[in-house]
Amino acid sequence: MSGRHFNAGRDALDFIDRLSTLTDPTTVVAALRDKLASYGFHAFLITGLPEIGDRIDPLVLLNGWPPGWFELYLEKSFSDWDPIAAHCKTTIDPFAWNDVYQEGAALPRQREVMHRARDFNMIEGFCVPIHGEAGFQAVVTMAGDRPDLSRQARSAIHLMSIYAHGKAADCLRPARLEHVLTVREREVLTWFAIGKTTEGVAERLGVSAGTAEAHFENAARKLGVRGRTRTVIEAYRRGEISI
Repeated sequence: MSGRHFNAGRDALDFIDRLSTLTDPTTVVAALRDKLASYGFHAFLITGLPEIGDRIDPLVLLNGWPPGWFELYLEKSFSDWDPIAAHCKTTIDPFAWNDVYQEGAALPRQREVMHRARDFNMIEGFCVPIHGEAGFQAVVTMAGDRPDLSRQARSAIHLMSIYAHGKAADCLRPARLEHVLTVREREVLTWFAIGKTTEGVAERLGVSAGTAEAHFENAARKLGVRGRTRTVIEAYRRGEISI
């Protein structure tokens, strides 16, 4: 992909045009896998990130990780220690793994995550954090042996990743005839999604902060998740709220 006449911007736009015609998650995964492979990446994941102690699998939109790695990641609770995942929540800028990970400064469990990833030939990687008005939403992360991490490639992958995340969410959002959440619960989550605090939501809705928090807790319980970020993501994925 480093040929003299290769135009990374054109390649990204062509891919986005192709992706716009797809509606099935399986075909989106295949298209994204093929495109990232042309840049030297053989593994990718589009996912939200869990709170410490929670599982990552309910937050995954598209899974293109190598067979066995995802299972090991869950079994070892690597999401609690993954230094790359942790950095995603602190920046809006795409980054290469080796831009942020320093072996000598890492904790033992962090080194374990990175060492085990190498067992699956995930040696060099690139991440595109996805942020909205409410802050961090998800990440598109990818890895390979010796991928193309040139400036042109990074720019193209950044653009493609943002679109792929939106496409994945669209494909997986189920059509719903009835809402599980009440109107007020959906209102509370919508305001949370655009960055309002509990007090700010209460003021907007003309209720007490305790009432606003109770609506949130009821919504989280109905959706089977915990934590504000996960509840908002799950409500969005189920079509309970739109942003």
